[in-house]
Amino acid sequence: MRLGTSAGHVLPTLAVGLAATGCALLGPASIKSGRAAYNDAIIATNSQQVLAMIVRMRYGEPVGLLAVTSVTANLHIQASIGSEFGIGSDDNFEGNLTPLSAGIAYEESPTISYAPVQGEQYLRQLLSPLPIDLTVLVLGALGSSPSALTLLLRSINGIQNPDFPADGSVAADPRFARIVELLALLNRSGHSTWAEGPGSPPSFVLALSGDGQTYQQRMEELYGLLGLAAPQDLDGLITLPVQLGIGDADPAAIQLRTRSLYDLFGIAAASVEVPEEHVRSGLAPLLPPAGAAGRSIRIQASESYPRSAMIAIKHHGWWYSIDGTDTGSKLTFRLLEALMSVRMAESVEQRATPVLTVPVSR
Repeated sequence: MRLGTSAGHVLPTLAVGLAATGCALLGPASIKSGRAAYNDAIIATNSQQVLAMIVRMRYGEPVGLLAVTSVTANLHIQASIGSEFGIGSDDNFEGNLTPLSAGIAYEESPTISYAPVQGEQYLRQLLSPLPIDLTVLVLGALGSSPSALTLLLRSINGIQNPDFPADGSVAADPRFARIVELLALLNRSGHSTWAEGPGSPPSFVLALSGDGQTYQQRMEELYGLLGLAAPQDLDGLITLPVQLGIGDADPAAIQLRTRSLYDLFGIAAASVEVPEEHVRSGLAPLLPPAGAAGRSIRIQASESYPRSAMIAIKHHGWWYSIDGTDTGSKLTFRLLEALMSVRMAESVEQRATPVLTVPVSR
C-alpha cells in the first residue's frame, strides 16, 4: 500500500499538536492540584513535627526538626502516535487494525530538600525569652484571649505567673489572673489595644480609651493591681509604655517578663496525657502539674487512632492527639507552631547547614 505525501505530513503535525495541547492543559491543571497538595502536606507534617516534639519532651527524649527548604516538581509530558496498515488481502485483517492512535504520557517527579534545624542560633532562639516586639504583635492579635496572656507571660510588673508552682498546696497569686481578666475584658469591649508607638527606635504601648462608670472602675482596678498611679482623668486616650521587665522599673510602664520557646514547650509537654504504665515503669518521668498556662492545652492519649483528631502522631505504641473539637487547645497549638516557625526560621542557614535532598519518582 502507498502512503501519500499529505498523510506523511499529518502524522508529525498531529504529534506536535498533542504535545502542545498537553502542555497547555496539564501545566495550569498541575498548579491547581499540585500546589494545594504540596501545601497541605507541608502544613500537616509541620504540625506532626511540633506535636512529636512536645510528646518526646514529655518522655524526656531528644527532639529534632527538619525544615523543608525547597520543593521542585518536574513535569514530563510525552506524546505518542501510531498507525496500523495491512498488506495483502483485506480478508486477513479486516476489523482488527487501528488506522490511527495517539496518546499522552504525563509524569511528575518532585525533589524535596530538607535542612536540619540545629546549631548555636537554634539554641539561642529556643532558650531566649520572646522579644517584646513579637509578644506585643501576638497580644495585639489575640488580646481578648486570656489563655494567650497566661501562656506567654511569666510576670507582669513583678506579679509572678509560675510555669510550675513550687508547692501545689500554695495557690498562685490571684492578682495575675485578675490582671489578665481585666486586660481581656478591656480588649473585648474595644477599650484597649497592644500597639507599636511612634518614633525610632520602636517602642510599644498599651493604648486605652473609653468612658462610662464600668470602664473607669476597671481602669482604676487595673492601675491598682499593676502598682501604678491612676491619672485623675481617665477619659480620652491613655498610653502605657510596654517594656521588658528586667532592670530598673519605670514607675509608669507595664513591665513584662516573657517565656522562652523552651518554657512554652515544657508547659505543653506537662499537659500530655500518658498511660499510667509508662509513668510506673519510668518510661515517662513524673512531672509536676503545670500552672495556669498548662490548662490552655490538652494532648490526649489513646490506644487506637482518634477519629476526631485535628492532628495525631504515634509514639511508644500509643496515639497522641489534639481533639478537633477542643477550640482552646487548637488555638494554643497554633500559637506554639507559629512561634516555633518564626523563631526557628533564622536558624536555618542553607549555605552553612547540610541539606538533605530527596528525589521522589516512580
